[in-house]
Amino acid sequence: MVETKESPVLLIIGTRPEGIKMAPVYRALKRAGIPTVVCSTMQHNQLLTEVLDLFEITPDISLNIMRSGQDLFYLTQAVLQKTKETFLAVQPSLILVQGDTTSSMAAAMAAFYLGIPIGHVEAGLRTDDIQIPFPEEMNRRLISMISTYHFAPTPAAVANLLAHGIAHETIFCTGNTVVDALHSIQEKINTRSVSIRPDIKDRVMLSKQKGRDIVLLTVHRRESFNGPIERILRVVKEWAVEHPDTEWFYPYHPNPQVVKAIRNVGLMDMPNLYLCEPVSYKELVYLLDAATYVLTDSGGIQEEAISLGKPVLVLREKTERMEGILIGGAYVVGSDPEAIRAGMEWAASYPRRVKREVSQVYGDGHAAERIVAFIQAKYDQLCGKTVQKTSHEQVPVKQRERNASVKKVAVLGLGYIGLPTAIVAAESGNTVVGFDIDEKRVAAISGGNPIIHEPEAYEKLRFVLGSQQFYATTVMEPADYFVIAVPTPITEDKLANLDHVYAAAESVASVLCAGNVVIIESTIPVGSTEKIAAFLEEKTNLKAGVDFFVAYCPERVLPGNIFHELVTNDRIVGGINSASSQEAQQFYKQFVTGNLYVTTAQTAEMVKLIENSARDAQLAFAHQVSSMASSIGLNPYEVIDLANKHPRVNILKPTCGVGGHCIAVDPWFLVESFPQHTQLVRTVREVNDDKPKEVISSITKRVNQWRKDNIGTCTVLLLGVGYKPNVEDVRESPALLIAKQLVGDSTMHALVTDPHVDRAELDTIFDDRVASMIGGLERADIVVFLVAHDRFKLIDRKLLEHKQVLDFCGALYEPLRTPHDGEETYWPSRGAMDFFIVNQNIKRDSSTL
Repeated sequence: MVETKESPVLLIIGTRPEGIKMAPVYRALKRAGIPTVVCSTMQHNQLLTEVLDLFEITPDISLNIMRSGQDLFYLTQAVLQKTKETFLAVQPSLILVQGDTTSSMAAAMAAFYLGIPIGHVEAGLRTDDIQIPFPEEMNRRLISMISTYHFAPTPAAVANLLAHGIAHETIFCTGNTVVDALHSIQEKINTRSVSIRPDIKDRVMLSKQKGRDIVLLTVHRRESFNGPIERILRVVKEWAVEHPDTEWFYPYHPNPQVVKAIRNVGLMDMPNLYLCEPVSYKELVYLLDAATYVLTDSGGIQEEAISLGKPVLVLREKTERMEGILIGGAYVVGSDPEAIRAGMEWAASYPRRVKREVSQVYGDGHAAERIVAFIQAKYDQLCGKTVQKTSHEQVPVKQRERNASVKKVAVLGLGYIGLPTAIVAAESGNTVVGFDIDEKRVAAISGGNPIIHEPEAYEKLRFVLGSQQFYATTVMEPADYFVIAVPTPITEDKLANLDHVYAAAESVASVLCAGNVVIIESTIPVGSTEKIAAFLEEKTNLKAGVDFFVAYCPERVLPGNIFHELVTNDRIVGGINSASSQEAQQFYKQFVTGNLYVTTAQTAEMVKLIENSARDAQLAFAHQVSSMASSIGLNPYEVIDLANKHPRVNILKPTCGVGGHCIAVDPWFLVESFPQHTQLVRTVREVNDDKPKEVISSITKRVNQWRKDNIGTCTVLLLGVGYKPNVEDVRESPALLIAKQLVGDSTMHALVTDPHVDRAELDTIFDDRVASMIGGLERADIVVFLVAHDRFKLIDRKLLEHKQVLDFCGALYEPLRTPHDGEETYWPSRGAMDFFIVNQNIKRDSSTL
């Protein structure tokens, strides 16, 4: 935490738009010599970091709240709690929030609760429909209600604030700081102090040379999901086809709903539409300046485009930025196809030179100076206020006295299974102690950081910590139930390593009492539960199944949906005897709504292992189909697609191997348990373990051929290192194994990218071989698809022209269905690497997969 001797002005920045619009304020505060602290919530991660780097701002405090699958409930709770802690530590004189984000709203609430003055930058925007935009309209109204000072960007915004009962003397019309930021970046571009991505710059320059209209499209808002966005994109596609003299740029938002719409409409291979992931702010300004007109549902881009004299089609039903509409620089079209077409006709004929009053409707570039001049005049007065530690503060947590009817549960191992299990047990009314030998993990969890990347983990952990239902420790404590959920890796000899399980059992033995129940959730070989029960007997002189009870109950959850599945999935409960089964069943009845099937411990152990082994066998068959088809030059995905037309056939899609913490490991436990009866299981595992080697061999062969045909070092871009699509988990990932080996191969220059895996983790593993997706595509001679992330499927096919492409996960495969006499035909059959990419110099090679 930053230490300050004076009461600083604290800026809250959570998203890219906030970073852009707060940057001029930060710089003006610094120029004025006012003590300033920047607190980044990191509601957006990479996008915000790029903006802060561009404006040369280093946050003093980073809350790092961004999580996979985060929603409004998580964001609100996380920002509210963490900014409260920050404000109490820093003791700021004034909090500045910008706009209408959830970060701004929650931080303003924390300041309000603590009695800290709030300044609202870009105050007064309104649609007067609380649902549009959602949740921004509600956010900005709430911020207005509790702010001390309101920095309105336009006279219209001032009028809105007055209409909502805000006192006139607290409102200051300053202009919009986005114009300040826009002018700053324009100057950097014009003086070439920043560089523009070659893929963007080259296409813009070529379009200008050909005299083409340049159109910028951005559409990503929630209101556009489930229908509107597809209507918009279909109109755009039709217009682009009808007007080949226009050049479209669409930096899309990687939201799954947006990705799905793009794939459904099919924008990936249009010759005059360039599809890419979000561009940095300097590229956005460059595109806005180059554009003939703009289609957007973004509020900030409406302001920026009009400030640059560009006509705008607003892809919303309502806009809070009516100034551009009223002055004739923008046109609201929503998602109506006819309105969009009429709007594009209007925009194409819009005058290239606009009057000054149009381009300055949102400001003259000096808004930040006006805001800071006011703060400077008030600063001494503001410093006279101190943050009150009121009754709103939570008192230190103390372990409460337990009601006799409330059970105490100890969960050993606070990882992907243990921590969610502990939280769910606590939510059901138990007092739960989480035990882990990792002191750093325990400290983080005690502070509200779950460590694991799982939707709802943060807010659920905060809730059970706050309610004193759960706490974490490194010291084993007595309990009624003990749940062992520690990892069980395999050794180099493919045997189960149960060291963690027995260490956990020894910790339990140190506090085990008569009547206690011990439940094992870790994956273990068949027969292990009874051995662990005997181990506990030996350590305690108590009788298992009589004095204490032991059962095995395997987890069956999918990462990304763990909390839901812990409650709703059916569970198998297997005790060492009937009494143990019944005692364990009582524990799960507290929170499991699915069926509970009571059986023996050995049956439960075997069920867990064969579930994952069956999936392993299905994948091995798909991989052998892939090898067979590729060996004679056929496309394996097309072969499987056609085979699955049979009503009783469902072959899985082949990939570069099998990963994850279950399927790639559990079958070996069966082999260990039944060495004489698992020939198929062993063979299946060997087939899947060998798949990455086959992939590496194919890539190496292609690189060697490239070296024969070309001079220099072959650059290979490896797309994806997660163990399956659209997750950040790299445990037992075959793609990660492949990438590590190829990065270490001196015969090539391998680069790695994965938008789902944390960049810091990638940097730790691969150092300077980590590339952005667009940067890697620009440099690559060979592009290798290892993981079928949805975002990889949207790579603009023009970026793959004149490159060799290897697809080991079916990311580029689309069924080729051509109606013929009322039927579908797959003629002609495609080759193993035939993706119909225009001008792509891919030769058919039967060994590519």
